[in-house]
Amino acid sequence: MANRKNPRNSKSHVAQTPIDSGPIWLAGVGAVSLARKQGGMLLGELVREGRRLQVEATHLLREARADAQAQVAGLLTPVKGRLRSGVKEAAAAVQAGVTGVLARLGIPSKADIDELSQRVGTLSRQLKAGARR
Repeated sequence: MANRKNPRNSKSHVAQTPIDSGPIWLAGVGAVSLARKQGGMLLGELVREGRRLQVEATHLLREARADAQAQVAGLLTPVKGRLRSGVKEAAAAVQAGVTGVLARLGIPSKADIDELSQRVGTLSRQLKAGARR
């Protein structure tokens, strides 16, 4: 058992060859410097790309909105026409119903009053013409 190695006394698994730390330190400093330079350039490129995509997205959104408005207008035009004709029909039906109720109550309509006004005007002219003779 004397030949057995004690794990506490054994050297770690790190390489046994000595390395000059100067070039490694310089490589690390160089890596940091490159990362700063290229990071700034990369940030600028990312900002430019973001702006380009924003303009493109805005353009696509405007086109999509115009297309949607055209489709909605195309769908609503026939509906509006049918609605207008339905409103006209409903108004005519209401007018006929009101006219019927007024006639049953003995209330003259606007057309009846206009007709009577014309007849009164005609009779007045005839009386004036007869009085002058």
